[in-house]
Amino acid sequence: MPTPAPLLPAIGTALRRGVKRLAFRHEPAAVPAARQLFVDVSVIVQKDARTGIQRVVRALLAQLMAGAGPDVVVQPVFASRDHGYARAVVAGDGRISNASGRPDVLQPVVARRGDVFLGLDLAAHLLPHAEADLAQWRRDGVTIAVVVYDLLPLLQPDWFPPRTLRNFQRWLGVLARQADHCICISRTVADALASALSARAAAPLPHISTVPLGADLATSFPSRGLPYDVATLRQWLHRHRTLLAVGTIEPRKGHRQLLAALEHLWRAQPESDIALLLVGRPGWQTADLQAELRQHPERGRRLIWIDDASDELLGELYCATAGLVAASHGEGFGLPLIEALAQGAPVLARDLPVFREVGGDLFDYFADDAPQPLAARLQKWLAHRRRPDPGAIAALPRWADSAAALAACIGVPLSRAGSPA
Repeated sequence: MPTPAPLLPAIGTALRRGVKRLAFRHEPAAVPAARQLFVDVSVIVQKDARTGIQRVVRALLAQLMAGAGPDVVVQPVFASRDHGYARAVVAGDGRISNASGRPDVLQPVVARRGDVFLGLDLAAHLLPHAEADLAQWRRDGVTIAVVVYDLLPLLQPDWFPPRTLRNFQRWLGVLARQADHCICISRTVADALASALSARAAAPLPHISTVPLGADLATSFPSRGLPYDVATLRQWLHRHRTLLAVGTIEPRKGHRQLLAALEHLWRAQPESDIALLLVGRPGWQTADLQAELRQHPERGRRLIWIDDASDELLGELYCATAGLVAASHGEGFGLPLIEALAQGAPVLARDLPVFREVGGDLFDYFADDAPQPLAARLQKWLAHRRRPDPGAIAALPRWADSAAALAACIGVPLSRAGSPA
């Protein structure tokens, strides 16, 4: 028996939408005869921050749309605190926008028995406001499925702003009450989700499954463009053995420990050619670290931070650096690791269960992140790092594989292999 949405939040959402209703005009859209797969893109439709999760959204949506046969229509949808789900469209370059082309005009979704809702975007702050919609759809025979990227805000709240923890707690409640399927990006996440839902006495639990993420950067609608000083960057890379670290500058990513290890190495070996290249947007709770990076005495010499790299540049850096170092303390998967591997780059990762699950023997690992032992491990790894075998690269999952596995999990198998984006 479907579980209703909690009464007070549902009333609050209804009242807010009532107040905002005059801000939007609704226009009808043709309802296809075929079964509909509604793919939630509520965050990326407002702003594509080019995060790893939003790369997953773009890549999987493109593959689902390319692989759907005549019996299934893949329809991107989005909601906000002010309105229910409406149709979105995908442009040829991967940009996702309101189907009407106007911010004040919506094409409301019409769901029917047999349709499937897929929460592909990470919309933890929005899904609770749409719970009444999901509950009604579920009563009408729509299957509710949600992709779960990680539970880190619940497991390690100190790494995130307090609001993120509150949003995740509410979002987990929605999953417990409304989800038929939860699709996780690793077994590590699946185990954590099963434990968290069991603690909430969710009975029965949603069906929990896993799908791999794709390693092929080129089919994820990568952003284009190189910096004006790319020639200078290339010369710098040519002069150094460069360690590449990719990820938002935020507490869990391990940038502090990695920088401390390099500082130890540089003090001990003033003439060392080992350099550190950080690629990642400014994040939260790291204002002091960001200021240190911008003012560091090695900045521009053996330390560079690129805070707005395109995917085109990132793909070049995977190939041009000595290897990728993943010092993160926690991940749901670690997409840059397999993207780097797919480009032939060696990978040195913190010895986490999720990295062991994703990379196995293809990665090298470190455990001690104190400055001196990590500096020694980095030097040893650079001297003996292993380029991945071409056969291992060829065996990495692609986004078409990910989409096929995801579609099978929710009972909407693709009719043909997805084509490149």
